[in-house]
Amino acid sequence: MAEIKLDDKPIRNESCHMEELDDEVLLYNPTNSKTLYINKSASVIWQLCNGEQSIEDIINMIQDAYPSNEESLRQDILDTLKKLADNNAVSMGEPLINS
Repeated sequence: MAEIKLDDKPIRNESCHMEELDDEVLLYNPTNSKTLYINKSASVIWQLCNGEQSIEDIINMIQDAYPSNEESLRQDILDTLKKLADNNAVSMGEPLINS
């Protein structure tokens, strides 16, 4: 399982292709032929992983948009980032190109 630190600046795996289907989003990685099914909220998190914002920045942006759920959102965001990292959809440092 990927280690997550709040000062990490996650980066999307540019090899992944995103497709929206109804209430689900598919991230397909052609380099390993894996498909990850995520919800639209998780796809927003994935799209924010541009290597410029830290995990703490991403958490703050989403909590600012949804202030009534701050604590549960924090854990949901961390869990989502762990899932994305474990499935090579994001990295916590160097860009993933051929993973």
